[in-house]
Amino acid sequence: MNTKNNNNLINGLSYISILFAPILFPLIVWLVSPITDVKQHAKSALWLHILPTILTVGALFILITTGLLTNSQATLGTLTIILFFTIIIIDFGLVIWNIFKGIKLFLS
Repeated sequence: MNTKNNNNLINGLSYISILFAPILFPLIVWLVSPITDVKQHAKSALWLHILPTILTVGALFILITTGLLTNSQATLGTLTIILFFTIIIIDFGLVIWNIFKGIKLFLS
């Protein structure tokens, strides 16, 4: 196996790791690897793994703030349902995107 194939394997694993070691694997690869291409893919994968967490925390912040500022349970309930399904769709899309990027790198 040549160096390019090894790099593509590590790059692909950085994205696919969302299934087995999200955040941890790309972070380690990003910090340890001396190869610029591998570092770029690891950093990209790391952000794609962190993004669902940031979105979920943001949604919780919005719900808590809305709950404290409004007395309307209907508003809070509706907002909860909308945010819940929006976050689920975005997170699912990000997982699919990570798998796609990983497979694309494995095949190149």
